[in-house]
Amino acid sequence: MGYLIYIVATMLVLPLVSVIVEFYYRSSQIRFFDLTWKWFIFWAIGVRLMTAGLNQIANPAFTASIMQLSESAHVVIRELGFANFLMGGLAILSLFYPSLRPAATLGGLYLGLAGLLHVIRGIEHVNFKEATALISDLWGFLIVVAYFFDSLFLRNRT
Repeated sequence: MGYLIYIVATMLVLPLVSVIVEFYYRSSQIRFFDLTWKWFIFWAIGVRLMTAGLNQIANPAFTASIMQLSESAHVVIRELGFANFLMGGLAILSLFYPSLRPAATLGGLYLGLAGLLHVIRGIEHVNFKEATALISDLWGFLIVVAYFFDSLFLRNRT
């Protein structure tokens, strides 16, 4: 249950609270969608991937249990943890350096591909924790798609 609460908090609750608070204090100074991407990329990609990476490095058994893998997969899970940590770090830095935001979306693209792999594995083999990871992975990908759609098609019209 704690994993689900963490996922809901980082993927939805904390980004929304951050957007609302900053919009309230800077509503006339910054475009609403820019705030949305700033905070969703920070929380849903940055914090989510960085903490997942730290957990995979320190406790690969947790990810192995989600994916129903044996202990022999721990080395690969730790390597995955390093990648997650670095992609998450880039997204966290994008909060302070907005010019990094397009590069930070790499983490969301990665999440989308990971979500696709969960689907390809077959829904009948997915447990509750993996289903939670699947949904959050696809959510991270949707954030990136929306960010690029806004950047390419909407930003110049407002």
